[in-house]
Amino acid sequence: MSHDHDHHAGGGAERPLYGAIALTGTIFFVELVGGWWTGSLALIADAAHMAVDLLGLSLSLVAAMLSRMPADPKRTYGYRRVEVLAALGNAVALMVATGFILREAWARFAFPTPIAAKPMIGIALLGLLCNMAAAAMLWRGSRTNINLRGAFLHVLSDGAGSVGALLAGVIIYQTRWYQADAIVTVLICGGIVLTAFWLLRDSVNILLEGAPAHLDLDEIRAALKEIPGVLDVHDLHLWSLTQGQDSMSGHLVLDAGRDQAEALKAGKELLAQRFGLTHVTLQIEKENAV
Repeated sequence: MSHDHDHHAGGGAERPLYGAIALTGTIFFVELVGGWWTGSLALIADAAHMAVDLLGLSLSLVAAMLSRMPADPKRTYGYRRVEVLAALGNAVALMVATGFILREAWARFAFPTPIAAKPMIGIALLGLLCNMAAAAMLWRGSRTNINLRGAFLHVLSDGAGSVGALLAGVIIYQTRWYQADAIVTVLICGGIVLTAFWLLRDSVNILLEGAPAHLDLDEIRAALKEIPGVLDVHDLHLWSLTQGQDSMSGHLVLDAGRDQAEALKAGKELLAQRFGLTHVTLQIEKENAV
């Protein structure tokens, strides 16, 4: 039996989250007040989205802190999965908030109300700039951390909402067609739902011990069978503890004359170099044991 374990702490996730929380909180307050002042539902919808995102970012920060706690006898993998639970909670919260906003958008479309277009444009532009700054803070870490990825997707969808509100303000200023506010609100909600779906799908896949999307089980099996002396590969499993921390276990059936230590070494090197798998458990079986 061979174990090759490489646990990584999530210590670098907090700093960008602090900045994103500060920016999101600021623009939430500005858009909420601005939406009430101008009468724009698109701004209020984006502010509501910001409120959910502010909660989500705060959960992500708590999750990042908890993920650094060491493993113990009851939680032998530590607390890294808290990041996945936070991402799942963010996705559900986004979908719930969207339902309330869509209901209000329908009412506004049926009974449009006057909107102060110039202030709406200025506030939406300010929101977009803040979203871009927050996204820049989160982008690098989001590529390898599902918790930061959830936060990054939230900020991107906020940015799309600000763009929509900006366009609605321009249309209203030029044409006085106030229904544009409700239509843009629906488009913002569509982006929110899409973002939430992606996040929900990836979170559930990890929690169900699904194979990471970038790894192919059959390809790994075929590669292991190419190792000299390996006759068969079975009980092969792939899963992720959290995004960026993939694990694998499996059984290698060896020819009776093949050295076990050499086969294990070859298997671990192949998995690390070709597939990036460093958290691996391989069990050796001889041909006559099958």
